[in-house]
Amino acid sequence: MKRGFHFQLEARKHRAKRRAGGVIREVIQVISLLAAIVVVTAGLLAGYDWVLSAPRLAVRETIVRGCKELTEKEILALAAVRPAANILAVNPDAISRRIRTNPWIKEVFIGREFPDRLVIVVRERTAVALLQREEGLHILDSDGTPFKKLETGDEANLPVLTGFVAGGRTNDVLVKKSIALLGYLAGPNAIPAIGAVSEVHGNETFGLSLFTDTGLCLQLGFDGYEGKFQRLLPVMADLDRKNLKVGFLLIDLSDPAKINVQQRNLLKPVGPRVAAGAGKGHRM
Repeated sequence: MKRGFHFQLEARKHRAKRRAGGVIREVIQVISLLAAIVVVTAGLLAGYDWVLSAPRLAVRETIVRGCKELTEKEILALAAVRPAANILAVNPDAISRRIRTNPWIKEVFIGREFPDRLVIVVRERTAVALLQREEGLHILDSDGTPFKKLETGDEANLPVLTGFVAGGRTNDVLVKKSIALLGYLAGPNAIPAIGAVSEVHGNETFGLSLFTDTGLCLQLGFDGYEGKFQRLLPVMADLDRKNLKVGFLLIDLSDPAKINVQQRNLLKPVGPRVAAGAGKGHRM
């Protein structure tokens, strides 16, 4: 009995020793792993610091592309890239945000050309018209977005959109129609006979009217502009033959089936139906 008990006690001692040995080995393995992680991390941090301070990776040249309205010097001033900054340390998002504070900037792309060149590509807005608001004229881009108020030094030789704002509300639908119409007239389908568009007048009831620098007022309505301009060409030719293209002319193209032409001494953009109410008329 005693012998059996002694044997069990020895077996327990051996198992305890084996377990203690296993725990010690696991502790040693964990300590070794942690030490390896510390060494690797320290090496990475040292390498990162070395890379960030490497003279070969210092920005020596910043190239700006896409400037039209703005100059390269203005873009660089907005970018505010620190002289000799490490090319890996510059923050493209922060640079983009600073450049986009200029209202002429629509998009900015920042690229790195290793080892030492930073490239800034800007996409500027294209001014297509001026929108008359209560507080003054605002420049519209090709999307119909008023992106800045007209200031001294800005391009002012643009068509003016009037009648599109009432009670502080802008008729965006008519604005976009006007921008599309101006884009059509500026394209290969331009109609030289009407001259350059100086004003587009919008009316929620009667649509769009164009005023040109040759004294024409063209009442166009809401849609079908391309077909209406095609109908205008023989009308203009007929006016030439009849020697009626003198002074100011108002041509109502709202209904292409019955075009009405009026001669006037003065045209004011006071709304298409009011403007058409006086003057000698010719049904074409």
